[in-house]
Amino acid sequence: MLIERIIDFSRRQITDCMAASNPTFRALHKPAKNVANDGDDDEEDAENGPVTKKRRTATNLIMRKSSSNRVSASVYSAVQKLCLVLGFLKELLTTVRLSDSCILQLAKTCFTTFLVDNMQLLQLKAIEVICTVFSSYTQHRSYLVDETIHLLRKLQFSRNAVRTYHLADEEQKQIQMITALLVHLVQFSAIVPDSLKGAVDWSTIIDASVDASYPIKCHKAATEACCLFWTSVLQRFTAAKSQDMSEAKGIIDNLVQDLLTILNLPEFPAAASILEVLCVLLLQNAGLESKDTNARCFAIDLLGGIASRLKHDSVTCSEDKLWILQELTDNGSDGSNILKNKCCVCLSGRGINIACDVCGRCFHSDCMGAGSQDNLQRDSVCPLCFSEQQLSVLQSYCQLQARENGKRTTASVSKKSTAPAGVPALDIVQQILLSYLQEAGPQDDGNLFTRWFYLCIWNKDGPHSQEKIIYYLARLKSKEILRDSGNGMLISRDWAKKICLALGQKNSFSKGFDKILRLLLASLRENSPVIRAKALRAVSSIVEADPEVLGDKRVQSAVEGRFCDSAISVREAALELVGRHIASHPDVGLKYIEKVAERIKDTGVSVRKRAIKIIRDLCASNPNTDTTHAFVEIISRVNDEESSVQDLVCKTFYELWFEEPTGSHKHLVADGSSVPMEIAKKTEQIVDMLRKMPNHQPLITVIKRNLTLDFLPQSTKAAGINSSMVASLRKRCELICKRLLERILQVEEGAANAMEIHALPYIVALQAFCIVDPTLCIPATDPSKFVVTLQPYLKIQVDNKPAAQLLENIIFVIDAVLPLIRKPPQTVVVELEQDLKQMIVRHSYLTVVHACIKCLCALSKSAGRGPGLLEYLVNVFYKHLSGTNSDSQMLGRSLFCLGLLLRYGYQLMLTSENQLDFPKIIGLLQRKYLLRDDFNLKVRALQTMGYILIAKPEFMLQKEIMNLIEATLSSGVDHRLKIQGLQNLYEYLRDAESQLTADSTEKPPVRSTISGGSVVPVAAGAGDTNICGGIIQLYWSSILERCLDTNDQVRQSALKIVEVVLRQGLVHPITCVPHLIALEMDPLEGNSKLAHHLLMNMNEKYPSFFESRLGDGLQMSFIFFETTVSKHKLTANMKSNPIAFVKPGISRIYRLIRANRNNRNKFVHSIVRKFEPDGRTRSTVNFLVYCAEVLASLPFTCPDEPLYLIYDINRVIHFRAGAVEANLKKWTSMDQPQVVAGMATLPGESHVVMHEPGVYYDHNVGYIPERMNNNPCSTSDVDMAKVQEDCQDAIALQLLLKLKRHLKIVYGLTDARCQAFSLKEPPKSGETLSKQNVPFNIGNNNMSLPNCLQDVASVYQVLILNSRFFRFLGKNTAV
Repeated sequence: MLIERIIDFSRRQITDCMAASNPTFRALHKPAKNVANDGDDDEEDAENGPVTKKRRTATNLIMRKSSSNRVSASVYSAVQKLCLVLGFLKELLTTVRLSDSCILQLAKTCFTTFLVDNMQLLQLKAIEVICTVFSSYTQHRSYLVDETIHLLRKLQFSRNAVRTYHLADEEQKQIQMITALLVHLVQFSAIVPDSLKGAVDWSTIIDASVDASYPIKCHKAATEACCLFWTSVLQRFTAAKSQDMSEAKGIIDNLVQDLLTILNLPEFPAAASILEVLCVLLLQNAGLESKDTNARCFAIDLLGGIASRLKHDSVTCSEDKLWILQELTDNGSDGSNILKNKCCVCLSGRGINIACDVCGRCFHSDCMGAGSQDNLQRDSVCPLCFSEQQLSVLQSYCQLQARENGKRTTASVSKKSTAPAGVPALDIVQQILLSYLQEAGPQDDGNLFTRWFYLCIWNKDGPHSQEKIIYYLARLKSKEILRDSGNGMLISRDWAKKICLALGQKNSFSKGFDKILRLLLASLRENSPVIRAKALRAVSSIVEADPEVLGDKRVQSAVEGRFCDSAISVREAALELVGRHIASHPDVGLKYIEKVAERIKDTGVSVRKRAIKIIRDLCASNPNTDTTHAFVEIISRVNDEESSVQDLVCKTFYELWFEEPTGSHKHLVADGSSVPMEIAKKTEQIVDMLRKMPNHQPLITVIKRNLTLDFLPQSTKAAGINSSMVASLRKRCELICKRLLERILQVEEGAANAMEIHALPYIVALQAFCIVDPTLCIPATDPSKFVVTLQPYLKIQVDNKPAAQLLENIIFVIDAVLPLIRKPPQTVVVELEQDLKQMIVRHSYLTVVHACIKCLCALSKSAGRGPGLLEYLVNVFYKHLSGTNSDSQMLGRSLFCLGLLLRYGYQLMLTSENQLDFPKIIGLLQRKYLLRDDFNLKVRALQTMGYILIAKPEFMLQKEIMNLIEATLSSGVDHRLKIQGLQNLYEYLRDAESQLTADSTEKPPVRSTISGGSVVPVAAGAGDTNICGGIIQLYWSSILERCLDTNDQVRQSALKIVEVVLRQGLVHPITCVPHLIALEMDPLEGNSKLAHHLLMNMNEKYPSFFESRLGDGLQMSFIFFETTVSKHKLTANMKSNPIAFVKPGISRIYRLIRANRNNRNKFVHSIVRKFEPDGRTRSTVNFLVYCAEVLASLPFTCPDEPLYLIYDINRVIHFRAGAVEANLKKWTSMDQPQVVAGMATLPGESHVVMHEPGVYYDHNVGYIPERMNNNPCSTSDVDMAKVQEDCQDAIALQLLLKLKRHLKIVYGLTDARCQAFSLKEPPKSGETLSKQNVPFNIGNNNMSLPNCLQDVASVYQVLILNSRFFRFLGKNTAV
């Protein structure tokens, strides 16, 4: 047949041209100068192209270019002719029905053109031919879709998935040819009625026999084509092997990227339908509901990208102000809102030269693109009116036709004729787009199918009737039907894209955004952290498109839920999602600030830092935001265990409060203050924060570090800090203090109720600044201003706790400032002295009395008042204590005041002629008050003794005082006395530390000695001759004992002393390591945290000391564990499972050393060694059970850790099992020799009755003789002690075997893996360890030691009747 011969000839020519046009082929086989290319050779080499690409050099590139120039002309000419041939074949397909063989051959030929570059013209013609086949020969649609998918894989594999399909009027925007083919295939699946493919008029429309449901069928056919394509692609993706998975992902990614590129472009309406079908499949079993994690993750990635584009288009559409689209928003208004004498495009009134004849809208010719429209008249019709006129005419035609055909009743016809319905605004805008495509697009079948596809989409949700279908067909060919209707103004392509975007927001694809978002948010709650992380990134891409999405309650709830995710990376990503948009959308950030503030206490360092930065950015972008709660959370981390977090906290408050803002801020407060408004606002923020804080210590730390700029990076400090920066910082702090003083006056003067103390938070803030640097409260112009202003407040008569706090803080400020004033006003000094004296005698709060005595001593020294008043008060209180007064409250007050006067006024009273008799005062305390039955007075007397010893520390070296202090620190005394004794030592250390700090700034330290020339006794081998160090060393052992006291407050007081001692370096750090390890298990959270902090610092400075005492620490923790379990008030859960009480502390210790393999192996080995007798001491059974529980609870993270533990257990059993077996067999044979025959050796991993959790057995070997003396069946003391030792060794081995079995079950370790472990091999990086939640249980029926030989026999039967032990020795004990 002639047609078949033409197709076959075309196929060969196309193949030759492909070979000639392939640059890879020409680079590999360069022809000779006068030798033509061989098409067959070229075709054969096409598959080897990529290999040749890698071998290109500069020389052959030049030769390839010259060869290309030589053949390009002939190839181009042949390609042009082949394009004509394909064009004729396409027309032939619509007129002649060809055989299936011809069709398949032609389609295959066209598909091959896509495998070669530089043939874009031929590929475009091939697309037209394939689409025509797809439209005309519906039985081959499945084949064509399959070929398209095969072509996709070929292009991806050959790396030819280049984007060479140029988009019309889109600069630098291209897509793959295969994507263009897919979109055109879908658009051609909606077949245009044959009668409309040629020239038509109204009669043609009327005669077209098209059913009313035909557009629905066309749309359904397009959807089926999309389903066929995506189903096949996704099935191959899910069935792909791991090495092919990335290839399949690349194919789908490229397709989706191309489809998103052409989405909402006028020529490609099918892009939305293709993406919609993909989303539907991804939301079902092919994606989010798939059992394959990789498929679900990939689906989330795709859906996130698509949803992000949908949200971006929605935002863009809402921001567009195109005048044509106002018809949609105004919903068919009456035209009253039309601008008169202003251009509807640019809204300018000058230079208008075009007006619409119908509606009167005005335009500039440039705005309408008149330069490119030669036929544009000054008076014309705008696109809106022109399309409305067209649709009105078409509607009237349809109504007329309905009347002629008699399809409507007379009433309805009459009604239609009298009141014709108006044209909907949506139809008008749609018609503008159709007119644009008909005028601006190519006049070919592709354009016709594109317009028909639009009409099918728009008709999908509308009413279906025969009249309606005629109306739609008429709209498709409106230009040909209404030839004499004139021409309207043409719209630009940019306007057409905006119209297309606006119409796209009304289709089902865009409306599906909410469902996609909902399911992505549901994926945030998946069990897999990988899926949660993917979903969070998908939501992040949507938020990037429109940050207002964060304000959605569903999104807010889901994102806040990820703030508490179990994975640190997910929590940080969730915070990052919010943090990126805080500055640009502070109103959205305010909705999250409370939950973000909670993350400041997160266990992850990166999460804490990100939360702090988010709040900082929010406050910087919106200074008027109430962030008091967030400030409280941030400042609570100023003592964070991570130094970088501490620096970030200080830097945050520096930027918010202490940094000089950019720009001019000279506006002053309106109340007559000289402080700028900006400083006043910062001051109120500080005070508001203090109101919600339990104490002001964190604020003191922040101020101190900011004044020294201690938070700056080390490089900045090394380069030198700018002096102007420091001066500016101090100036702002002085202004803040000044504003605080002003507010104190204003608040108290405006208080309506005298009983309310409104100035307290301002005084507390002022005190915080004064503690850091009192000179901030000494203005250069009036140094005594703060003292003079605050002194009258000492006369307030309110007697409650807030008033007492107010007085205490005011007195502290005066006490700190007064000594720095060179000449304080004498009237103020006298009045202040009287006020302090009155409060010392009469005030009911002892904290105020304490502050008054301290201030009075400083005042007497700095103002030159002498020690007279102090001596008078000392005598008054001493006489009261020496008398017969029995009022315990008054006596307690006298003891308190006497001690403080001696503590703070001793140095001043040394200058007096009347010397104090300290032994007499101490004797009074010992004789009269320390022996009293009244515990309150006894404690108060001990406190007074402590104040005296602070003034005279050398007394603590006297034997009598030493005995007194040791007695108060002994375990048998009341816990109140122990707490007070420890408090005395703590205050002495703090006082000595403060004096050392003050002296170091004035003169070098001097070595202290005791009067008489005797050197202070040295304890603990530290060799410290400092009196403070010597005193502490004398009582160090008692202090460490109190660290493990049964009373929580006693332990807390002792641990505070340990902290100060280690900070000052008064003792050797190694001495307290075991006690700190034991305190890691303290039920009081503050104690365990402080102990861990001290251990962490010690491990950094002295790692060898720390590691050498780990074994002793374990023994100490066991002792502490037993005493705490028996006496501490534990919860019911702790009582039932006491090891849970110890596990967190042991885990923290292990994490300190886990980073170093040798260190962690030493730690594990030191515990395993407890199961081996060392010849001198033998661990108790109870302690061995504790060690086994500890080893089972270690937080292993890599396989190397449990494998080493099993290795060490095997070593112990290998060396000990034989001896233990022989000894037990010998002891059993002495009593029952017949039992031994045929018995196994040692207990293996037999299942025994599990003991009740928390029950431990304390059968100590040290008590063996006592038990045996009363035992009638014992042979001798020596023999029985040896028997019990051997039985204890067997119990130790049994515990190790149970532990080994537990480790293998929990971590899934096989025998082969345990045997393959070697210490010489380094651990494999990146190897993970899975863990099962299986508790470690120990049987309780074999933990008691025997008392006679009969008991040994019974124990032996249970312990060694286990033949599996032989197998264990044979298989797993190799070392």
